Amino acid sequence: MNYSEGVDLLVEITRKQTFYNLFTGKDIALADKLAYEICKAALLADHVTWKDFICEVQNGNFETENQATDFSNVKMPGLIPNNENNPKTYAADSAETIETKETLETTETIKTKPLSEYPTIIRRIIHEYAALFQERSKLHSVMVEMPESNAESVCAKRAELFDLIKSISVRLEILYFAKREFEEKGILPEESSVFPPVGKEEAESDITLLDEATLKKQKKNLQSSNSKDQTMLEYQSKERTEIKTPMPNGPKRAKIEMRIQERNKKIEEIEILLLKYAGKE
Repeated sequence: MNYSEGVDLLVEITRKQTFYNLFTGKDIALADKLAYEICKAALLADHVTWKDFICEVQNGNFETENQATDFSNVKMPGLIPNNENNPKTYAADSAETIETKETLETTETIKTKPLSEYPTIIRRIIHEYAALFQERSKLHSVMVEMPESNAESVCAKRAELFDLIKSISVRLEILYFAKREFEEKGILPEESSVFPPVGKEEAESDITLLDEATLKKQKKNLQSSNSKDQTMLEYQSKERTEIKTPMPNGPKRAKIEMRIQERNKKIEEIEILLLKYAGKE
């Protein structure tokens, strides 16, 4: 399949010129991403079935629901024995071009194997990967909707968004390869290498070993930090005032919201562990 023609086709189907900037010159990193976006835009397949759909077309097995479209004259690539016909997956060559597979990795994981069967650190990786991917998608949308202007304020905001998106991409790359190492080689990553401690919020290596009092104290500290961040989101200040002045959408708000989400996940884990102490008082 010709990559450049695929980009043209996607723009023609969606009428979104921004896809030219997203895909042009990135055929090594985004080949599969492009194929998936075309299938999705044409309403022919979704994030679970797109690979099977392409293989069916390549093997000449695809027919439209009402038989209205004739594929007899379509020239498809020649078939190669074994599994060589399957769409190839290319790894990104940098943090800026990393192909994160949409949420396909997480979706396929949940469908094929319950998350409860994974080690704790792998479950944590899967959850953070999904949350960060959604956050990055939101930031991409904000960036695309920005006015096409070279005004200093617009350029500064665009640069902030780009830096934040880039930092998230770097984090996604770390999580993606850690999970792949486990799935392909059975190697569990060192927790400190995937989740390095950060200042006072250094995470315990295994909270399941903490006693009830320590768990409650940690939960209270997390809730207190969330309260401070929520005040910053609502008032753009550490102190509450009579009138709320919500922080506008942007990199700073996104960072704070991500911090709150991470703490909420930790609070949920602690609450589950505290259940074993219920009724023992």
